[in-house]
Amino acid sequence: MSIQTLEPVDAFVRLLAVERTAPTPAYVQLKRNLERAIRTGEIESDTALPAERHLAEALGVSRMTVRRAVDLLVRDGLLHRRHGSGTYVRRAPLEQVLDRVQSFSMESHALGFKPGTRLLEVQESTLDPHVALALGLEEGQTTLSLLRLRTADDLPLAVQRASLPLQYASLSLDLLRSLDSLYATLQQQFGVEIRSARQTVTARLPTQREQRWLELGAHEPVLALERISYDQAGNVAEYVQSAYHGGRYRMALDLGPSEPPKDPET
Repeated sequence: MSIQTLEPVDAFVRLLAVERTAPTPAYVQLKRNLERAIRTGEIESDTALPAERHLAEALGVSRMTVRRAVDLLVRDGLLHRRHGSGTYVRRAPLEQVLDRVQSFSMESHALGFKPGTRLLEVQESTLDPHVALALGLEEGQTTLSLLRLRTADDLPLAVQRASLPLQYASLSLDLLRSLDSLYATLQQQFGVEIRSARQTVTARLPTQREQRWLELGAHEPVLALERISYDQAGNVAEYVQSAYHGGRYRMALDLGPSEPPKDPET
């Protein structure tokens, strides 16, 4: 969806009007009205809000009232500020349900957004102890390392570094670019099918390069994922370290009912 600004400001006044004689503070009313308009879709994602001064004048409230309401919604993740540009309605984060192994491209299509990939680095790198252990290789061996920027509807979503075992060092980059999927490339070139994986997730602050690639501030968190994927024979096929934009991505677990306690006498 393209960035748009509701014009005139009267359109916002109709949605956000504040009752100044009500006992509820004006900033609370404004926050509540703005939140409702966002959640119902009356104000769409990527919409730019009017300048605080203009909105305050149109609503007949102080600029501090508008600032307090906006600050609360920025804190709650419904709005975000873009340096030098203004305040925008944040897109709802993309949600991955962890119940199966999928490539980024497959996951993207299942979630209903257009995936994209930019190959940032390709290199043969010497394994550090952590990556060597994950791949089941000796420290100091070399392997193929791919660093890619993954996008969703042309917005940067994740930076991923995939380290591959030695037998895949001849991976065709032309085929990778053509298929736009590492899993599909491994399957077509080497007959490898990714059947299972173990994934861990932590939260941390982004590196300087991640800030630049993901369009993040220094204090905006990323979700750091580590995944070891296994092929149809149970062998390690890849080790991936990813940093996902914390405001555009979230993970969900589908949990089934717990097993009833067993009768100790049976």
